[in-house]
Amino acid sequence: MSAHRIEIRPERPAEFAEIHAFVKTAFETAKVAGGDEQNFVDRLRASPGYLPDLALVAVEGDRIVGHVMLTRTAIATAAGRREILLFAPLAVDLAHRSAGLGARLTREVLERGRAAGFDAVTLVGDPAYYGRFGFRPTIDFGVDNADAIPSQYVQMLELVPGALAGVTGTITFAT
Repeated sequence: MSAHRIEIRPERPAEFAEIHAFVKTAFETAKVAGGDEQNFVDRLRASPGYLPDLALVAVEGDRIVGHVMLTRTAIATAAGRREILLFAPLAVDLAHRSAGLGARLTREVLERGRAAGFDAVTLVGDPAYYGRFGFRPTIDFGVDNADAIPSQYVQMLELVPGALAGVTGTITFAT
């Protein structure tokens, strides 16, 4: 299964049920899972923050083997809402793990987010994995989380260097 035969493109409405099932199955074999990731994807897609061009699938033949999405979210600051992107969740088929597909999806969606004019992204995830893409704890940027999630797992990345300079506030991941 070579990664070059895998197409990455925006998800299509006709695939939503298949994506729901795919994300559920992918997280059943993930190292860390809350068990609700597929419903989280559905809630994000139903939210005003949904960005169809930034919800990507990796397709091999006629099978979905990966999914990731960026949606609008915001940091609550003293000056008001500071819009950024939420990266969540990244799902990769068990047979394609440790083969670079997750990294490929991550790089692709972040580049598309930057190209769409966004300057920062946040996520909740493994610091060892996401750190290689430049994500750092949000507290490094002066941003706390309102969800009592251990701070090392709540991370941010500036898509535009310096974009978060001087921004302080709180972020929540509740949908």
